[in-house]
Amino acid sequence: MRPNVVWLTPSATSFSCLCERCLEASRTSGGSFAEAVRTASVRGKLALEANVTSARCAAGHEIVLRRVERPPRLRRADDRQLQLR
Repeated sequence: MRPNVVWLTPSATSFSCLCERCLEASRTSGGSFAEAVRTASVRGKLALEANVTSARCAAGHEIVLRRVERPPRLRRADDRQLQLR
């Protein structure tokens, strides 16, 4: 199974995500969605200088946390894209 990776912004000092492996295990076992989300929820803090670190869900699955730089601005505007100002 591929690694469970969460991408974070450069300024993030905390995170909240769901463990994909826990969600998949619940889905295959026929568990309820609400229970799956509750058990798969992972939250934590990380140092601003950490570019790559990891966390573990309650079941012990590793979640890799990686920082990613924001993409460069588009060279030309496209009316079909959402514009954030």
